Amino acid sequence: MKSKIRAFFLVCFSTILLYSFSDCGLLVNHEDLCAEDLKNYDDCFTIMLIADPACGQGTGTCLPAYVQLAKTLCASRMKVKGCRAHRN
Repeated sequence: MKSKIRAFFLVCFSTILLYSFSDCGLLVNHEDLCAEDLKNYDDCFTIMLIADPACGQGTGTCLPAYVQLAKTLCASRMKVKGCRAHRN
């Protein structure tokens, strides 16, 4: 009976450990986890810059504060928190 309980807890612990490592990108390539988020970030950032007349018209008057705001807004939409470091 004790060996069955011990085996059960070992399986549960191993499952939790493997899941936590895979979430951190140790077992799964981090780029694979972030691919969708990074694509959405790039699309969002491009649209934000094009939407502003000063940035999108090529006049060169795009304010750094607006660029930072666009980065912050697009990064907040990312689902995987670790992916934000690649684009901030």
